[in-house]
Order: sequence, then C-alpha cells, then structure tokens
Amino acid sequence: AITKGVSVTSSRVLTKMAVYKSVVFVCAVLLLFSACHGYPTGAPATACVSLHPGHMLNATNAVVPQTSTSPYSIVVDGDKYTPGTALSVRIVGPVFRGFLIQARKPGMTTPIGTFSNAPTDTKTANCTTADSSMTHANPNQKENITLTWNPPSTGVGNVHFIATVAEMKVTYWMDVTSVEISEDSSGGASLAKPTFYLLILCLIQAVFFLK
Repeated sequence: AITKGVSVTSSRVLTKMAVYKSVVFVCAVLLLFSACHGYPTGAPATACVSLHPGHMLNATNAVVPQTSTSPYSIVVDGDKYTPGTALSVRIVGPVFRGFLIQARKPGMTTPIGTFSNAPTDTKTANCTTADSSMTHANPNQKENITLTWNPPSTGVGNVHFIATVAEMKVTYWMDVTSVEISEDSSGGASLAKPTFYLLILCLIQAVFFLK
C-alpha cells in the first residue's frame, strides 16, 4: 500500500512538472513574438516622413536599420515621366516581407503623385494625401514586385523613388533610392505653337500668290 501511494504521488509530481514546462514554453514563445514588435499589415502613419518602420526588439530597444549595402534596388521604367501618365516602378532583389515607398522631389519629404493597382500582398497608404504611398498588406513573402505610380497632371520637375525594405522585422534597409527621372515636356501640347506658326506662314505665302 505504501509503494502504491508513493507511485501515485510521483505520478502527480511528474504530471505537474510536465504542465509547468508546457506553460513556461508557451509563455516564452508569446514573449518572443511580443518583444519583437513590427507592423505586419502595413507601415504606420508615423513612418510617412522618415520612412522608419519603428520595429522594436522590446519595450525600450528599437531595431536599427542595416548599414551594409542594400540588396534591393528601385528600378523605374524609363528615365522620364509624362504628367498624368502611369509609370511602372519595381522593387528588385531577394525575398522581402515589408516595405514603404514614395515618389519625392530630391531633398523633399512630401510624397508626389499617387499609386494604384496594388499587387497581391500590397496596398496603397495615405501619407499627406490619399494613395500617395505604397506598403505591404501582410507579412507574406514578396519578390520583384511591380508597382504603378501616377504622376500629377501638372509636371513637378525631377523626382525619384525612395523606400524602406524589410527582409524581416529585425533586418531592413532604409533610403533605398532610384535614379532621378525628369519630366517629359515633349508631349503633344508642346507642338501647338510650332503648328500655329507654320499655319501663319502658309497663309502669308497664300496671300502673296494671290497678288
């Protein structure tokens, strides 16, 4: 009877230890995920100017950006843009999970134009104005995505694209910048004056022939 009692007591102790270990493991996992704080459904509004994602290792320590050369690049479809005409912009490089991108005038922080036709796992963001930025919609893997930028209907001079790209919560690069693109001023409207002058010249010649 004594042996049976010891066996039952030992079994209860082992069960309690197993439960305790399970609770400790679950708490540790929850602590790990809560300590590394990120924004899985898109960049926060506080990142609109600085493009800093605001990821935290814990309550007091922020995740700092990488200082190495970024493995990502921003590739623009052409070296010019036409006011009011959509332009393709790509984020090229290895798999990543988060990003925030804007078009800006060099040296300025105000977004220019709008983004549209958000690809899968991405969405537009409102920074200053509606749809002026593009960001991730979830933490799914993304690679070599193509975005659609719509410049203002009135030209604003040279612009470039600047982004923060996060491979993961604790690994991200800031100031990923494209080459500058210039405004294309050779559109149809610029032909109006030469055509007008040519018409005047033809009328003058016609008058001389009629004399």
